[in-house]
Amino acid sequence: MRALLRVAAALCALTLVFQWIRFLQEVFTIASGMPAAGAFVVALVFTGLALSGGVAAVRDMPIVVVLAGGLSLIPVGLYLMLFPGPTRWIGLLDAGMLVIGVALVRADRVRQDEN
Repeated sequence: MRALLRVAAALCALTLVFQWIRFLQEVFTIASGMPAAGAFVVALVFTGLALSGGVAAVRDMPIVVVLAGGLSLIPVGLYLMLFPGPTRWIGLLDAGMLVIGVALVRADRVRQDEN
């Protein structure tokens, strides 16, 4: 079960990377080739955060998965859930990564209590 949760978190992170790339492409299309500089910064920061969450899932570091999902969800993920279309998936995947990370942390605690 633990391996399945780790794979799910890694897949969420990988999908988030592709969603942020797609977000940047949409911003270019909407802005006629001249988007605001903030769009690059937001996409770059949250792509890096998603990558760190995915690497943490593969390396079995659940607290980092929780932090990556939570930090992505609170400032931007919740905001993007309000928009229709593919940007909504960013917030949903952030929430999924957060929930999976919490489940992994709880599984660690249960395992420690048993020993």
